[in-house]
Amino acid sequence: MEWHIAPLTRVDLHVWSGINFSGEHRVVSVHPAGGRQGQTIEGFTFQSVAVSGPPGIRVTFCTSALPEGWEAKPWRAVSVQKGLGYKTKEGKQAVRVPDLDCLDAPNAPRTDPDFQLTIPAAADLGTAKGWTYGRPGELKGKVVVIRIDKTDPGEAPVRKR
Repeated sequence: MEWHIAPLTRVDLHVWSGINFSGEHRVVSVHPAGGRQGQTIEGFTFQSVAVSGPPGIRVTFCTSALPEGWEAKPWRAVSVQKGLGYKTKEGKQAVRVPDLDCLDAPNAPRTDPDFQLTIPAAADLGTAKGWTYGRPGELKGKVVVIRIDKTDPGEAPVRKR
């Protein structure tokens, strides 16, 4: 597993071996001073994730380790944004992905097989918008690179009643 981590980033990454946050659970913490703490996920096959940290953090799960052209293979970006998702017990903003290959709400406790959608397609990281997007394709069990960077913390859309 390769890691590409932008300087001064802070995020907690929770991964599960099964969909819907089932199976073996591992946690990796990335700290602003550099480095990771927690359990290793190198060689660990995961199918669902949760990302917590300050708004403006984006984690991209990639199936290609190519330095250029990796966006031509399946990948998925997940962004923590203000007011979107849920708050952890520690008060951190977080988003959930119960199935790496499907689109669900950012606070979904599980994926609903009756309403499964594919993630919004994006040509690259620079042109996409929203809390999650990518190049659809099978990601579960095939992630070889994790990229962590900073984006606009955004503001979740307000629903009108």
